[in-house]
Amino acid sequence: MILAGGDQIEPGDLPEKLSQPGQIGQLNGFQVGARASLEELEQEHIRRVLSATRSREEAAQILRIDPATLYRKRKKYLL
Repeated sequence: MILAGGDQIEPGDLPEKLSQPGQIGQLNGFQVGARASLEELEQEHIRRVLSATRSREEAAQILRIDPATLYRKRKKYLL
């Protein structure tokens, strides 16, 4: 998101696997490009990664954050 060329994130700014037709859509009620805060998107992404992994350590690796950071975010978002 930080590296997007303009004020809005365009399909070309996303990784190739997300910018292909049919890959961009909804994320549990969030439409790509909808007016949702980064905090809301982060919360939903963390929730999905946690549900798709066997451990919090694995989730932290996928999210590329320290396990302690994941712990704090889970506490913040009540996950």
